[in-house]
Amino acid sequence: MFETSDETTSECGGVAVVCGSTTPALAGSKLAGSKLAGSGLAGLGLAGSGPVASGFVSFDVAFAQLSSAIVSMGASGVPADAQVLKSLRMQIDQLSALTAEAEIRFDQHQLWRDEGAGSLRAWLVDTCGMSRRDATRVARRADRLEIWPEVLEGWKSGELSGAQVDVVVASVPARFVNEFAVQAPEVVRVLAPLDVAQTEVAMRQWVRCAEAADSPEDFSERPSGVYLDSLLDGRVVVQGQLNRTEAAIVEAALRVFDVPDQVDENGEFIGEPRSLGKRNADALVEVCKFAMSHRDGAGESGRFVPHVSLVVDVAELRASALRGAGVRSKAGLERAAEARGWSAAEQAWFTDALHRHGDAVTSDGSELDATAVATLTCDSVVQRVLMAGSKVLNLGREVRTATAAQRRAIVARDRHCRAPGCRTKPKHCDVHHLDHWINGGR
Repeated sequence: MFETSDETTSECGGVAVVCGSTTPALAGSKLAGSKLAGSGLAGLGLAGSGPVASGFVSFDVAFAQLSSAIVSMGASGVPADAQVLKSLRMQIDQLSALTAEAEIRFDQHQLWRDEGAGSLRAWLVDTCGMSRRDATRVARRADRLEIWPEVLEGWKSGELSGAQVDVVVASVPARFVNEFAVQAPEVVRVLAPLDVAQTEVAMRQWVRCAEAADSPEDFSERPSGVYLDSLLDGRVVVQGQLNRTEAAIVEAALRVFDVPDQVDENGEFIGEPRSLGKRNADALVEVCKFAMSHRDGAGESGRFVPHVSLVVDVAELRASALRGAGVRSKAGLERAAEARGWSAAEQAWFTDALHRHGDAVTSDGSELDATAVATLTCDSVVQRVLMAGSKVLNLGREVRTATAAQRRAIVARDRHCRAPGCRTKPKHCDVHHLDHWINGGR
């Protein structure tokens, strides 16, 4: 809602804006006391920018005013001022509340069907460019706020911030949604003076009280879930929740596979010690590798390999081997060729590969760099596929780079990992060549 005023206006970045009043949504809120007059942002109502009816305007006119204000501020720049930034954040939060209210009505009438979408979440991803995670959060919030109108009104009025609303939505288990709807007016009153951290504490307390009133017949565990979201740089964000039993199993597995940092003969760490998060990540990967290696269908070596299927051009495979061996120049290649006794043809093959990146693609389309390819192909099954364009001309037999018999012999000889200071047991280790097999390792 935008208002005009006869009060004196001030200039903010070259835009004349109303400074004498705040919007009705902010009146009386805990944010309304900020000094907006100096910031020139109160109400975002532009003075003299069009036919504005006193006290109320149509959405089209208000939206045009907002768009014009944003364009003007973009042209002049937003001052790096604490009060200005605070006021902008306040206005953005109020606009988010109004948007959330519209999304509820949009979802109630399933208007996303008119756009060919199957759900509000799908529409947000396809049309609004949201990530699946953010779209899921917004769609869930719309579902909850439809049942909790008092929370929505508290957000619109400024009693609650958007961050507080998100905490409330995320905190209430599905089995308590209806119970919370009954208590929502009182909860909003309690949460209004709190900050986000205090809101989290208060909502945890509310959930504990609700759980205490649960009868065994009514109790139902919150469904577990683990989600992997890919980032633009190829990394993956892992998040989710487990019940107490599942969490205990996972924590126990991480402790078993948590390999201590390597130390030298004096007991000093070799390199920087890992953080707890890094150790947990390493342990989780080892758990998955161990499970893949020892699942049903493993060969006589007791391990099922490879774990990841790669598609890689032979020249790129040679390039990955060079990168893994630290060979990055023609001089380095000549030294490697002399040390390994390569023929002129072999050296020519690697000379061509020297200018390649050594990348590969997994079966699901993910790209791996040369270091990852060199590591994965050291102890794996290699199958030649001869192609002409997209046509397969010949499919060669599979050849394992380390046989079951070789593995048993190496286990009997080494008894543990050969890395300096490491005593990891053989069942958690891979067999690797001192020289990568594509570099002549045997």
